[in-house]
Amino acid sequence: MRATTTPANAAAGPRHAPPSLAARLFRWHRWLGWVVGLQVLAWVLGGALFAWLPFQAWVKGREAVSTPQLALPVEALARSATALAQLPGPVTAMQAVPSAAGPAWRVRVAGGAEPRWLRADGQPWAPPDAAAVQAFAAQLYRGGGPLAEVRHLGRAPQRLGIVREAQGGAQGLWRVRFDDALQTRLYVDAHSGELLAVRNEAWVWYDFFWRLHVMDWPDGEDFNTPWLRAAALVALGLMLTGAVMSLRAAWRAVRRGAGHRR
Repeated sequence: MRATTTPANAAAGPRHAPPSLAARLFRWHRWLGWVVGLQVLAWVLGGALFAWLPFQAWVKGREAVSTPQLALPVEALARSATALAQLPGPVTAMQAVPSAAGPAWRVRVAGGAEPRWLRADGQPWAPPDAAAVQAFAAQLYRGGGPLAEVRHLGRAPQRLGIVREAQGGAQGLWRVRFDDALQTRLYVDAHSGELLAVRNEAWVWYDFFWRLHVMDWPDGEDFNTPWLRAAALVALGLMLTGAVMSLRAAWRAVRRGAGHRR
């Protein structure tokens, strides 16, 4: 028997030609299209939600909750004079605030990081209890749902993975929920008794899509995040690869047309 020899390159199997430029462009365009398409879907869904949801009436809760009103007589400042004199520094700012603990002064003192709270009637400050918070919320609520709960929370719950309904102080906050169509919730600071936020299900979904819209998922405040800039570059890459493929297809069509005319 004669021995047969096999070329080394034949033993390695058939060689595959590297992908052409057109194939690479198509592959890049396809993956960029998926990335951009998902974000565009979030933008479109969010835009539809922003356009159709009544912003002031539903999202801001103006339909169900009135703005706290406060009118202090001039004598209120005189009754607080003794408490003001006992503050550890000069007063730099002072504001009258409606509170579940009663009419109050929010006072800022030079060198102080946190505001001081004083009762407008001159009595020592005491944080509101559950009954005072409930009465305060009932005074503001003008919707048609019954009271569902009054609960003290260390922090507001996180909704849909990225939405935080309110930020409370060191002593937490109170949540007063009414059982209406939008599940209206009033958040009250546990120390000062001031109304922090009015929230409902319309606000939760609006804020969720807003954070997706600006691509600032933790806060929803930054319009120039690195993610948004990266999305702009990816969209530019999608456009450029599509433009190159279109030009190449047009050039091939021109050459085929010229060949047929010959």
